[in-house]
Amino acid sequence: MEIFATLDTLKSFLLQFGAWTPLVFFLLQLLQIIVAPIPGGTVGLVGGALFGTFGGFLISASGTVVGSIIVFILAKRFGRPFVMKFVSSELIEKYDHIKESRLNTVLFLIFLFPLFPDDMLCFIAGLSTMPLKTFIIIVLLARTPSVFINTMIGAGIMDDNPTQFIIAVSIYAVLIAVLYFNRKRLDAFIHHSKIKTLELPPPKENDKEL
Repeated sequence: MEIFATLDTLKSFLLQFGAWTPLVFFLLQLLQIIVAPIPGGTVGLVGGALFGTFGGFLISASGTVVGSIIVFILAKRFGRPFVMKFVSSELIEKYDHIKESRLNTVLFLIFLFPLFPDDMLCFIAGLSTMPLKTFIIIVLLARTPSVFINTMIGAGIMDDNPTQFIIAVSIYAVLIAVLYFNRKRLDAFIHHSKIKTLELPPPKENDKEL
């Protein structure tokens, strides 16, 4: 996918749509949640370059939230066989069957910190008992900060604003450092939050083969 090779190639691709560029960018940000080969990081950076920090953030965040909701609803509707077409069995095994009392906290932390497979977790969350309203709140609170940081970095690079770039990268570095020093603790928390095999409910109808 050559258009995603560099920030400039993606920027040129989007600009050819003229007045429709914001809408095309929104759809691209939405699709990158669903279609794994589309690099979400690159898309977010270009949002900052094209529309500035706040304009880029609003469009990127909207696409991210709507894309996350679509994935969650599809997973709820079509169940495990559908999810397994997009998510590896290893990831499903690791993050599925979290206790309801801890599910909100686990999902919030995974969305908040970088380097986790956020998009894939939207699919897996759809297999849980979590209500859509709760999922939307968690996405708004935990996914949008990273979108804002990414947009700041993109705007800083393309606008030649080193101060903004340094601030955004520093925030990102702090989050990675916090995650690095607490990764084992977080992994243990996730592991101990899982429902034991004997406690698992029987499979739902939409968990059967399509």
